[in-house]
Amino acid sequence: MVVDTAMYTIHTGFSALWAGSVLFVAAAVLPLAMDGELSPDAFGSVVSTLRWVTRISALLLFLSGGHLAGTQYTVGSLTGTTSGYLVLTMLALWFGLAALVEIGSGKAMRGVDNDKIRQPARDARPFYILASGAAIGLLVVSGLLGTPAPIL
Repeated sequence: MVVDTAMYTIHTGFSALWAGSVLFVAAAVLPLAMDGELSPDAFGSVVSTLRWVTRISALLLFLSGGHLAGTQYTVGSLTGTTSGYLVLTMLALWFGLAALVEIGSGKAMRGVDNDKIRQPARDARPFYILASGAAIGLLVVSGLLGTPAPIL
């Protein structure tokens, strides 16, 4: 019981940190970078931090989510129940979010390495916007999983 509670807490906390970080970068940092109101070093620092938050969160969510799924689901319940479908949807969104942040960050950092941020921020924007959608999707799915009887 203590391990399950710890896993649930880690899973929830890092999910919120990751989703919030992606949304913050997409909504607050990218517009400033596209307008040239940030220095390349400041933008690079934010992008680098987002990369680390993504990597650490992805690892911890994989471990904690794997534990939770392993203790609460069977193969049959993952592929034959609404809750199982929601868990599988979360997994797909999780992979998508990680990939989109990595691709967007790679595009952004190529500019920072050349002391440019406006065009690289524009190049990274579509990936961060899609990542924001995935992050919101993850929050919605987790809310549905948290209901007593998820209904779709």
